[in-house]
Amino acid sequence: MIYYHYTSEPHLELIQESGIIKTTDSNVSGTEEHVGPDVVWLFKEPLRGTTPRMLITHVDLKFATLYLDKSKMEIQVDIPAHEVRRADKFFKKLDADPKWISHLESSGQSKNKKWYVIERDIPKSEWVDITVRPEASDVLKEHNTGKVQRIGHVEGTYVFSNQ
Repeated sequence: MIYYHYTSEPHLELIQESGIIKTTDSNVSGTEEHVGPDVVWLFKEPLRGTTPRMLITHVDLKFATLYLDKSKMEIQVDIPAHEVRRADKFFKKLDADPKWISHLESSGQSKNKKWYVIERDIPKSEWVDITVRPEASDVLKEHNTGKVQRIGHVEGTYVFSNQ
């Protein structure tokens, strides 16, 4: 079944070099890392529109702040549906704090019923396509002047196709 994984442009380079989308913290706890099993985060539907806040990372540079869009690169994967779980069911099974889940939903700007997880790495053999998400861009904001520069892309660019 087709699912979508999102990452930043710099992180995509690491994924392509290793040939693996590696698991990461499942965010089961708001106070401790790696409380639950590590997972790869997925969506069943492609993201459209504004990037959710939870997918923007702030990187402090010497003269500016880079707002790195972790949804800029869309990796379409084809994996067995029986291995994937809806995040709300995953969180419930692990007794995640409902207040913490509400916080995640707020920063993710969506309900966790739209999020999915798989508890294993995803090798390149299961990738279908990698494209640049048209709505996504990184933003650089200078500290001294406050000047904002969008770092864009060529819309619909295909980076990889396994078809």
